[in-house]
Parts: sequence; C-alpha cells; structure tokens
Amino acid sequence: MTTSNEIPKDSELRWEWIKFQLRARDTSLSKLAKALGVERNAMNNVKRGPYPRMERAIALALKLEPEDIWPERWGNDGQPSRPRNPKP
Repeated sequence: MTTSNEIPKDSELRWEWIKFQLRARDTSLSKLAKALGVERNAMNNVKRGPYPRMERAIALALKLEPEDIWPERWGNDGQPSRPRNPKP
C-alpha cells in the first residue's frame, strides 16, 4: 500500500510517479480519460493546476485520496484550497 511519504514532492517527479503507478495497475491516463469520456489532454490539465474531477479519477485508480497526491491543493482542515474566480 502506498503512503504519502512515498509520493514525490517535486511536481515533475510526482507526475512521472503517477504515470508509473497507473501502469503498474494496468491502466494509464489515456484509459482513465476514455473511461470518463474526456480527451486525453484533460488528464494533463491536472498536472498544471487543480482539476477536481481528474484528481479524483487518478486518486481512485491509485487507491489514494486526492489530498494524498496533491497535498498543496488542500488545507489542514481537509478542504480544497482552490482559488476562486470572482464573478464580475
């Protein structure tokens, strides 16, 4: 079982770790995207910033919680810490 200590803190290394872990489970970002009915590049968007739906899909495939993979996107209270775009 994976622990949060094993997940790289560096974003580039983490992304490679995610892809490796998915392959080890006989899946991939492409397969997840297809299952969700989205384009493959939608899965890449989670690499650049918060994308809750894709974060949940990846975390579920890895049997982790999104906050385990992307702790910087979550507050100490367990709530997402995502910037909100104010409506004009």
